Amino acid sequence: MRKWFALGLVFLNVTLWPLAAVSQQMTVDRDVTVEAAWARATAPDSKTAAVYFTLRNMGQSRIDLIGVRADRASIETLHKTVNGAQGTTRMSASPELRIAPGQTVMLEPGGLHVMLLDLETPLIEGKVLPLRLKFYDGDNLTVDVPILAPDANGPTR
Repeated sequence: MRKWFALGLVFLNVTLWPLAAVSQQMTVDRDVTVEAAWARATAPDSKTAAVYFTLRNMGQSRIDLIGVRADRASIETLHKTVNGAQGTTRMSASPELRIAPGQTVMLEPGGLHVMLLDLETPLIEGKVLPLRLKFYDGDNLTVDVPILAPDANGPTR
């Protein structure tokens, strides 16, 4: 009986802990909070990926996100997806992201996101991608981005 109970606890811990970690993941650096960061796993030959998260300005002054850096990509940019009048969709680079005091900005599929170009290695489900956020005031904040399934729509909450 104890053996089955122990095996059950191990199984639950191994299968449910990563889900809890993804849904609860939060990085705080003074006035900036990054929540629910995630990326989709990529195919072995893919050279692009996108990263999503929620960014909160908890401070009293504006925060300017001016760049991102991931060691596994040659180019990292902030992008936004724009839907055209004739049903076309295009992406355009955003040089910075300004976040007013108390404002929350969601980077999500179909909207703002971080685009990783010229990936050196694929993003593998279950692994973590360190992503460094660079702010205008010189601060950097590193976020561990969980890599989810290729068909994921975000972390479970």
